[in-house]
Amino acid sequence: MDRHETETDLVKRVQAGDLEAFEGLLDLHSTHLRSFVAMKLPISHLVDEIAHETFVFAHRHISDFKAGTDFGKWLRAIAYNLIRKETLRHQRLSKNNEKYLDHLLIRQGAQGEFSPESPVIVYLDECLRSLPEQQRLLLEHKYKLSQSSREMAADFNQSESWVRTTLCRIRTALKQCIETKMEAELRTN
Repeated sequence: MDRHETETDLVKRVQAGDLEAFEGLLDLHSTHLRSFVAMKLPISHLVDEIAHETFVFAHRHISDFKAGTDFGKWLRAIAYNLIRKETLRHQRLSKNNEKYLDHLLIRQGAQGEFSPESPVIVYLDECLRSLPEQQRLLLEHKYKLSQSSREMAADFNQSESWVRTTLCRIRTALKQCIETKMEAELRTN
């Protein structure tokens, strides 16, 4: 990239098919875009993923961009939509994982197998005991004390998004642990 080449010149070159010019746009906007994503979604692996997806989308849709307007603003709008999409996906996953454990317990109860000795309860207990202490405490605050994410964030000196993300990860780990134990039992029977 020529030092005196403007963002508009780079956009026009990319729109004309010059792939190398897109590297110049990456150089100009990468740091700012990653900072924007990190402020909206402070999860390190997602910052890289969203920034990458943003640039891929921008490259594929460069012909839709009007040269001479603010390319950085366009990138941030793309990133914002990807962040929203990821947040909604995470919320759905979290709710599904929470419902899965409830479903297992309800199913066991409906079958008259709801006892401390039922396999799912035993597996859940084993899986809970294998969690680190802080994760068990977080579950206790959520399910025994019925605290909101805001209350838990204050108690654990963390952000609400940390609480929700961590709970989602814990529920996913418990679900996988229970399923692994159930599959192992089926293989041995």
